[in-house]
Amino acid sequence: MKTIISFTLVALVAVCSGQTANYCDSSLCPPKTTHIACNGLKTIDTQVCGAGAFEVAMNSTNQELILHVHNQLRSKVATGQQANRAAAKFNQASRMGTLQWDAELASIAAANARRCVYGHDQCRNTAVYKMAGQNIAIKMYYGKTFTDNQLITGFINDWYNEAENATIAILAGYPKSYTGPAIGHFTQIVSDRTTKVGCAMVSFIRSPFTQKYFVCNYGFTNLQESPVYVSGTACSKCTSGCNSKYPGLCNVAENIKNVSYSGKFCN
Repeated sequence: MKTIISFTLVALVAVCSGQTANYCDSSLCPPKTTHIACNGLKTIDTQVCGAGAFEVAMNSTNQELILHVHNQLRSKVATGQQANRAAAKFNQASRMGTLQWDAELASIAAANARRCVYGHDQCRNTAVYKMAGQNIAIKMYYGKTFTDNQLITGFINDWYNEAENATIAILAGYPKSYTGPAIGHFTQIVSDRTTKVGCAMVSFIRSPFTQKYFVCNYGFTNLQESPVYVSGTACSKCTSGCNSKYPGLCNVAENIKNVSYSGKFCN
């Protein structure tokens, strides 16, 4: 018998943090929290994950796939082609960057995934990314196999499909103390403050199910009472020009740090 348990998804809104590259330095993380990479796992925890567990290689093929799927979806929003369940089209994005891979974010994501325990870590910030965000997902299945391509594409698209729950108002200012249907994975993917991502995936068995646990860390998180992206004619505020492969996105050289917003951002 073939049994498949659907994706389970969770998003996180991070808080402001300090400045340091030492993951065990408490100033990097919010008070009373521990960085996932402080004395973090360098290899899979076989006592928890089991002897047959393995880390899916984030080789160039998987990296390119992750970036391609993300950037295609970001392009769709940036050019005003995405609507919610009420058929209300979202505004275009004036300066949404092209997402690029970051090895440090991927390494920190792996420290979470190697635990084989589904859940957000308390802190994943870096000296460069002081408000790092995170999307996580897990798939459990029995009597069937999936390729890395199918899993990665499925995870990211499931995150993005929360677009049906979003509104123009939400995108203009991420709500404080939000309690509605899930939106956080979608808003994380299309944040115009996010230009870097790094992911990890681990495979393990919880008999009789095979489980694939996928973690992506982003350079910037959802921030309450601040825009997910600034609306305007697609690419109109890009200083480096527009990306020809992903319409509506800025070229990869765009320095998004130069964006100035009102709201409670961390410096």
